[in-house]
This record gives sequence, C-alpha cells and structure tokens, in this order.
Amino acid sequence: MKTDFDYTIVYVFGPEQCEDKYFKDEVLSREAGEWVKIGETGFRGNIDNVTDEIIKKEALGRIRQESRTGIPVTSVLYDVFIFPYKSHTDDRIREILCKEIYEMENSRQINKELEDNKIPAGKEFVYGVRRRNIKFAVQSMDHDLIADAYGAEDADTQIRVLAKICYCNNVIIKKEENSTDEDTTTLLTRKPRLDLDLVFPDQDVEYNVILTDGCGNEIKDNVTNEPITAKYIGGNMFECRGEEGRSSYFAKKYLNQYGGKNLTTVNGNEYWTYNGQKLTSLRKN
Repeated sequence: MKTDFDYTIVYVFGPEQCEDKYFKDEVLSREAGEWVKIGETGFRGNIDNVTDEIIKKEALGRIRQESRTGIPVTSVLYDVFIFPYKSHTDDRIREILCKEIYEMENSRQINKELEDNKIPAGKEFVYGVRRRNIKFAVQSMDHDLIADAYGAEDADTQIRVLAKICYCNNVIIKKEENSTDEDTTTLLTRKPRLDLDLVFPDQDVEYNVILTDGCGNEIKDNVTNEPITAKYIGGNMFECRGEEGRSSYFAKKYLNQYGGKNLTTVNGNEYWTYNGQKLTSLRKN
C-alpha cells in the first residue's frame, strides 16, 4: 500500500454460501472448501467521520480489484475493521489467528509444504476459522495499540482516536474508574497477551508442563499411560515428542489424539499446566 494514508482498513470476505455459517459463528472447514480471505486497504480521512458504510465501500473497492486475478467462487464481504495506518496489518491479524493463539491452517503455511507440481493458493486465506476468532484477534490488536499509546507524549490524543477505532470495530471498552463523563480516555477490558518468557524467566531451569482436559485431569498416552508433557524452550515455544511448536498446536494435536476431542481451534494455555496451574493463571502483568 502507499504510505500517505491515515488508517488501514482490514476486510474479511468469503464464499457467499458460507455467509450464514460465518454469522452463526460456526467453523468454516477447509475440507468442505470453506475459507475466509483477510486483506487490507488504505483510507484517508477523519476518524470522527468514519461509518460502517464508508469502510465497507472502501473494502469492496479493493476486493473487486482482487477479483480480477480470480476469486474461485462468488463471495461476500463478512466484516470490516479499521486501525491506525500501518502496512501489513492484515498479516498481523493472520499471525494472531494462525500462530499466536489458535494455530489455524492458512494458505501461506500450506504453500510452503506443497510439492513442485502443485499451484499455491494466495497467501491471505485462513481455514477452520470462526467469526469469534477473528473478532478476538481484532480486540487483541486494539488492546495492544492502547497499551502502546500510554506513556507517549500525545497519549490523550492517541487514546481518544483509539476509542473511536474501538467503537468502529465493535470492541468492548470502558472508561477509567475515576474518569468524568466528558473524559473519553478508555481501556479495553481484555487482559494483556500472555508472555511465557515472563512466566518462565530462568534459562537455566527446565520448565515442563502437563496437558490436561481443562478441568485438571491429565491427558495420557493410550499405550504407555504416561502424561503428555512438553518442555518450554523460550519465545513462547515448546518441545514435545521431538517436535517444536506453540502450546495451541500441541494441545489441539494431543487432545484430539488422546483426549477424545475433535477440536479445530484451541487456546493451548488453557490446557497446559505447570505445578497444577493453568498457564493462563500464571500471567505476569
């Protein structure tokens, strides 16, 4: 995108036949040929004048350019969101969905594993997603933007703009406890993202976690009857049974294999425990 924009619009669209499933918050399955595509476009203007209709019009204008290169089926716009201008904001949303929290399948990763005789899909497709996952990723982005704004020289101005952005994105916000009715300074209600490097800070200590069903019951190997464990190796990554990956990847894999579940998305930190406590309960502020 050009660099003279004021805001970035992130759009989510997908097959027309999946629209009902998307808004019912059902999983869009890759096996069934279902997907969403997440992209972005720039926007010039005053945030105070932004409406849902305006950003939808901008998004549709950009999507129609994409259709010239071939969108496989008739599609519709599902959702639009707006952020302060920064290129590759759509990549950040996909990173939250496919790497940081949910470990969802995405075309960029699948393309890396294709055989030479196969034609890759565009990099912006995400599979196995629900609407709530996308909205949580957007909420995460808005939360981080507000957290970064505090301490800046123009913090009040930034936060007032971000409050309007949260409103446009339908993200729940609240006033500070001591603010007046005229004070528009806002905070998101979501907790900060879990940084496991803060939970496990000592590089000389081996931190091993145990997989549970989310209710305190250990998940065990069906053959050995041993608990499924993983070792923290830093950077929010674990080593488990010869593989390296994030908590969500291993939680989904072994809950489905040994826990009798059929999960497509999972927050792994809700299922892995350390000293009997869920990783989410060990959050460091």
